[in-house]
Amino acid sequence: MAEGDQSGLVRMRDVARALGVSVSTVSRALSQPQLVSQETLDRVNAMAAQMRFRPNLAARDLRTRSTRSLLVAVPSFSPLFLEIFRGAEQEAAANGYGVLMAHTGSDANREHVFLDQVLSQRADGLVLVTTMDPERLASRGKSFPAMVAALDSAGAIGVPCVQIDNVAGAVAAVAHLVALGHRRIAHIGGPPEQSLARERAQGFAQAIAAAGLEPAHCPRLTGEFSLASGEALMARLLTRYPRPTAVFAANDEIAVGALQAIKRDGLAIGQDVSVIGYDDLRIGLLYDPPLTTVGFDKVQLGRLAISALIASLDGRSQVADTILPTALEIRGTTGPPVEASAVWTA
Repeated sequence: MAEGDQSGLVRMRDVARALGVSVSTVSRALSQPQLVSQETLDRVNAMAAQMRFRPNLAARDLRTRSTRSLLVAVPSFSPLFLEIFRGAEQEAAANGYGVLMAHTGSDANREHVFLDQVLSQRADGLVLVTTMDPERLASRGKSFPAMVAALDSAGAIGVPCVQIDNVAGAVAAVAHLVALGHRRIAHIGGPPEQSLARERAQGFAQAIAAAGLEPAHCPRLTGEFSLASGEALMARLLTRYPRPTAVFAANDEIAVGALQAIKRDGLAIGQDVSVIGYDDLRIGLLYDPPLTTVGFDKVQLGRLAISALIASLDGRSQVADTILPTALEIRGTTGPPVEASAVWTA
């Protein structure tokens, strides 16, 4: 039997004595492995396994008032948010935390429910992946738990933020269409109350202006970040004469919906109408032809958001927001317009 007290239980001090190190070193290796060397971590883990030591997690959490659990709040179970959550779970596990997905259902009230749950110590911190109502968040004043905003800035609430350059990604998408010869480019956007949708629409407007295109020839429609919304709004655009030769969609789900409407009308994708999405989801790769889109590292975004949250919990301030780059992935849904000389009319 491994050395221990009279009850037969192996204590942390027993592991420390066997290794000839301090109890605090063993504690750090088991609870915050990132703070010790790999050699020390390997020695502690090996001895703990040999002595069949099991840390008393309940006692530790009672002392530290920590649950060792984090929440990641997402507005939907779309592939985009599941990929971000995957990265968040990986980083949390590497640092000794469990992570739970909190589903807001795009309901601002639910966001505040989860914020209050963390304040009530049901979890140690929260990653809020986009917000439905930045102004309402700001109205909470200082009533925030440990928190990180992910994918967008969540408004002026003074918390660390890990996001992407939505404007630059949209500019690159539209610039690609302009370079192909398109002059009648439409935008199908997401809900205007979401900063994600507003920033991508802003990039669209900037690129149209930079190319010297007539805004009246480049209409903007707004809906939901969904396939159904993209299909319905694309159907409306196809009733215009002359129709747009290209569409920049605010996300891939909108874009795939648009592709379905184009195919239903018997038009050739990438010839009669070109389409670009945003987010680079697997759904776009499975479509025929594969979707041209703006991509970014979704798993890395989730990892960085959790890393920033843990840094905040450990008292390590984040100097500046983290902005991940985007990259245009050119595939089969974009090409030169069949007739580039037609003029848009309302």
